Amino acid sequence: MHGKTRVASNQSLTVPPALEMRGISKRFPGVVALDRVDFSVRGGEIHSLIGQNGAGKSTLMNILSGVYPPDEGQILIDGKAVTIGHPREALRRGIGTVYQELSLLPNLSVADNIFLGREAGNGFVIDERVIVDRARAVLDLLGETAIDVTARARNLPLAQQQIVEIAKVLSHEPRILILDEPTAPLAAEETRRLFAILHELKTRGLAIIFISHRFQEIVAHCDRGTILRNGRLVLTLPLAGVTEEELAERMIGQQVEGCYRTEDQTRPDSAEVLLEVNGLSVGDRVHDVSFALRRGEIIGVTGLLGAGQNELARALFGIAPKAAGTIRRRGREVRIGSPAEAIDQGICLLTEHRKQEGLFPDLSVKENMTLPSLGVFRRGGVFLDNGRERDAVRRFIDALHIVVRSAGSRVRTLSGGNQQKVILARWLMRDLEVLIFIEPTRGIDVGAKAEIYGDLVRLAGEGKGIIVVSTELPEILGLSDRILVMHGGRLARVVEREAATEEGLLATIQGGHADGV
Repeated sequence: MHGKTRVASNQSLTVPPALEMRGISKRFPGVVALDRVDFSVRGGEIHSLIGQNGAGKSTLMNILSGVYPPDEGQILIDGKAVTIGHPREALRRGIGTVYQELSLLPNLSVADNIFLGREAGNGFVIDERVIVDRARAVLDLLGETAIDVTARARNLPLAQQQIVEIAKVLSHEPRILILDEPTAPLAAEETRRLFAILHELKTRGLAIIFISHRFQEIVAHCDRGTILRNGRLVLTLPLAGVTEEELAERMIGQQVEGCYRTEDQTRPDSAEVLLEVNGLSVGDRVHDVSFALRRGEIIGVTGLLGAGQNELARALFGIAPKAAGTIRRRGREVRIGSPAEAIDQGICLLTEHRKQEGLFPDLSVKENMTLPSLGVFRRGGVFLDNGRERDAVRRFIDALHIVVRSAGSRVRTLSGGNQQKVILARWLMRDLEVLIFIEPTRGIDVGAKAEIYGDLVRLAGEGKGIIVVSTELPEILGLSDRILVMHGGRLARVVEREAATEEGLLATIQGGHADGV
């Protein structure tokens, strides 16, 4: 099927583009979001729009969807210039968008969600039977027969909700379909099913614009790719034969590996132990783990999902139930039974669930950064020194290269990578010495990953002690001075950087091979 996909795409090279965007520019206060960008997509093509967060992808698609007007440039459909001033106008012109955040109304049925606002009836009474039949017809076109169109949307698994979201857009019969991170919430089998649907839509002549951070999906399923960087077009290229590594390098302008820790950046000779853990156990999830973290050192902790590494990290921050064992800070035994006690001991945690556990989405970037440090900015312990607070926030925005319009912007408007940096800035503002990260780059693009890797390496060089918990072995191998491998809740092996290989780590992760600690 994949080979046929490529052939169909090559035949489409003689077909005029279904959509052209020429010289598109867009400015916001203090930010040039797009600078004379060209983009086109043909019918019967899956075209990937590629770029790190803040590159301009969302702005370009928002212009196409009628959310923003362009400051400059032209949009052409089938070679004719058009103006798209509203999302309804985009739909009328055959442009449908499936956003990353689901928009289904949970208490309505699948059928009612698909035809919301276009219900069949006589103006007074809705004909539910007609709506149900139409909804089934749309899902049949997608090859989806397992979804009950009379079920409430909230009762569907996430993967089926995603299919309903696509069906809702396809019910408008678009010719151009925009998909923004459609596979982000999906497991492997659900993702495979989604791409089967997309390839079927492609054979029917739809022009599909696909946005994803997952390069494996892009090179496997997309015909062409357009790469944006800092609001500018880098290039458009056929994707047949292109590797994930080549895409990453073109996207960020350097190899990701160049942001890993190098031999001359490994931990200093300092023998100062910042954190010592002895016999740490967490219920039946973690058993008798011991290790020490030195100043300027990055320790990687890895294992299969559920091997106990996340519970270990949470115990060090005082949020794991039934934790037992001994923790010492700079040689002194301490009690850490809550996050407040951990922070008092100079320890912070950035969890894998940044939106649920790390951020206050409706507060500003400034407020998210400074909330735990407001006492530092009080004059005489009473009045808040707004000037000092603003200066500190601006300093960390610049130091961590956080892309944001202003410190007053709501943190929910930032990309995942920039949200992660806001949380990091929050703890750096407190000047904490021990930084613990669980899956620090989950859900962020490769460019933001490279920046966060660079931040971790720099912080270790400044004398912080860092623990990185990750299931991504290239990340663990690229950052760590030492690697702790967990298996079945126990510390199976400790590997020094120079002796670590991906094959050796995999063998331990999967088999729990014990080694000397």
